[in-house]
Amino acid sequence: MTWPERVDRDARRLAAITAAGLLAGLLVGGVVGRLAMMLLAVRNPGANGMISDDGFRIGQLTMSGTLNLLAITTLIGVVGGAIYLVLRHLAVGPPSFRLLSISGGAAVVVGSMLVHADGVDFTVLGPAPLAIALFVAIPFGYVALLMWLGERLLAPGSWFTRAPTVLALLPLLAWIPLLPLVPVLVGGWLVREGVRQTGPGAAMLRHPVTSWTWRLLLAALFAAALVDLIRDVATLT
Repeated sequence: MTWPERVDRDARRLAAITAAGLLAGLLVGGVVGRLAMMLLAVRNPGANGMISDDGFRIGQLTMSGTLNLLAITTLIGVVGGAIYLVLRHLAVGPPSFRLLSISGGAAVVVGSMLVHADGVDFTVLGPAPLAIALFVAIPFGYVALLMWLGERLLAPGSWFTRAPTVLALLPLLAWIPLLPLVPVLVGGWLVREGVRQTGPGAAMLRHPVTSWTWRLLLAALFAAALVDLIRDVATLT
């Protein structure tokens, strides 16, 4: 395969997973996230007007606030899609296990970053078990939808593999607000392709030890995040 063919193939893959990440971030992170915030606000009327840890005013549904949330979660969804594209080859087992394990691991990692024993979100907005469950369920749902949709868009023969290049790459416009990350993506791709072009590099990338090393590192990350999440849950409840 020539370099132009590799660029076209991988650009289409990135466009496909970008579309999946954009949609998952918008629907789960944005729409479901807004509904979760509204539920907690309704259950805690005394917190109305307070500023949440994310900078949103609790209990006040405004167009600007909603659009801001949708934009942020959509961009986070785009970045999450790129991360999944890089790591998807590490998933093992049948499709159902892959979906549950990756979604669960992501939910634990993101949940450990969102759930904390200080601030407003989990000390003022109660009950704490409900708030914790919502903020862990949202990243789980996002990754589950990303994987379900992304694998279909990445499948051989999908629309993204057959469409004219200009149309297939349209989702990449979502990276314009994330322009500082584009050199990282391009640089990582160039390094990977350069390594693949050498005999020892290609053998190293194909060797099972390489894949299992990365899987063990991810498992260690999930375990550390789970311990941190359990500690915060114990403190809050």
